[in-house]
Amino acid sequence: MSLITAFLLMILTGQSSSEYLQQLLCPYENKNGSENRPRVWCKRDAQDQNCCTGFSFQRGVNVLEQGNIVVKDNGKSFTISVRTLTQGDGVYWCGFMTEDKIIVKLAEDYFTNTPFNFAWSILRWIVFVLLAVMTISAHIYSNRKHGNTKTT
Repeated sequence: MSLITAFLLMILTGQSSSEYLQQLLCPYENKNGSENRPRVWCKRDAQDQNCCTGFSFQRGVNVLEQGNIVVKDNGKSFTISVRTLTQGDGVYWCGFMTEDKIIVKLAEDYFTNTPFNFAWSILRWIVFVLLAVMTISAHIYSNRKHGNTKTT
């Protein structure tokens, strides 16, 4: 009973927020000035697998697309975190641009606006809590049953 009370208090008094966030890690080597080149975020073209549509941005830029994209750089890689895809579902690239305007792709992944993964990230915690409660309940029930047994 106290577990239910604690859970209700946490829900009623706590503040919670969640969002559907996808990330892509873009590792780079610090040679030939690559760490200072413009970064690229783009969606691969469905007709031409070697082309993409997107934008470039300078190192030090942390927020793009009115906050829908957040960039963090640690000097060895940069991570792009996406809240909303303005170009829709598809394969996205991260990389950097050379002086010749050639995109060097560092990583790619499939991004989607469908929040199935987000739903699962919440659902798995609910399942975890239910599993823990059922395990504890089964243990208590088992101890009660065996505690009432008399040996002669």
